[in-house]
Amino acid sequence: MNTVARSVLGAVLALAAATVVYAHGVWVGHFLDLRATTGYCPAKPLASTSTSAHLLPLRHTCHYADGTTGELVPAYVNPILFLCLAVGVACTALAVRSARRTARPSPTR
Repeated sequence: MNTVARSVLGAVLALAAATVVYAHGVWVGHFLDLRATTGYCPAKPLASTSTSAHLLPLRHTCHYADGTTGELVPAYVNPILFLCLAVGVACTALAVRSARRTARPSPTR
């Protein structure tokens, strides 16, 4: 397998892993939960604006009446997600670089 194919495979695998990690974060962070907010933020009484959500980086925060907050998305999700995305970008750049080098004719002397 040549360098271009390996780099493309690495990019595809890294982006697939990022997709799986993102889906895991959405699932565990209760983004798709149809229950009442008290069902997944049961620790304390909730504030008037009970939750806030961001899709990138993944954040789903419970806001409690005493001013404290609780994060529903596990702390490991975003670092792994951004690492997979960075590896995917690096592999894509390597694939483009390798493809350009192999396509360039070698100079004759």
